[in-house]
Amino acid sequence: MRKLLVIIIVAVLGTLSARGQHYDRGYDNSASGAFVKKGSWMLGGNAMYSQHSNKDFSFLLVEDINTTGYHVSASPVFCYMIADNMGLGLRASYKRGTLGVDSAQLSAMDVTLSVDDYFTLSQEYSVAGVFRGYIPLGNSKRFSMFAEMQLGGSLGQSKITNKTATGVKGTWEQSYKVMLGLNPGVTAFLTNHLALELNVGVMGISYSWMDQKHNQVYSGSRDSTSASFMVNFLSIGLGLAYYL
Repeated sequence: MRKLLVIIIVAVLGTLSARGQHYDRGYDNSASGAFVKKGSWMLGGNAMYSQHSNKDFSFLLVEDINTTGYHVSASPVFCYMIADNMGLGLRASYKRGTLGVDSAQLSAMDVTLSVDDYFTLSQEYSVAGVFRGYIPLGNSKRFSMFAEMQLGGSLGQSKITNKTATGVKGTWEQSYKVMLGLNPGVTAFLTNHLALELNVGVMGISYSWMDQKHNQVYSGSRDSTSASFMVNFLSIGLGLAYYL
């Protein structure tokens, strides 16, 4: 009986002690700890450029690869802080890329496939409304996590030409997309106003459709729906932001 009484007393004291503890995980959302204040503006964005050139290159089963191409993109964004650590704004983006294949040959067992004089040019315009929420890390006012929710759409165009023994064949495509996405990230102030940002795509829901015309004669269409909730390492972005 005495042992049971001791166990009960220890359990009660432990419960009261746990209730009295204060857990500080390093987050400060109070008005005095605002990372960005109400009424301020954020202007920023990111840009990317890459190009490639292959000459008589081989990769796995593909041989004699001779290609050239480039890819460029720019994505400006601005937000107005409607409250401490919360902002509304717009994000626009433009992407453009080319791929030219002079020759490439696939050999597998006794089967050989080749591509010659293939060229594609694509570009995409998009605009989205954004909502940003910041979670300051500690009290330094220099580091913060953020989550950016995007809702918008895009218009894309692409042209594909291929030279064959019977002549040049061409395909024209026009695509449309509506999307909802979530991009979390981290912001670090380099000066009092200039910040470096790193973000990555996590969630995306989209519906897209495409109209296609081949050789200005045949027409086709395609539509698709996609939903994902995973870290997309291909969407990692690094950019700069200026806070006014």
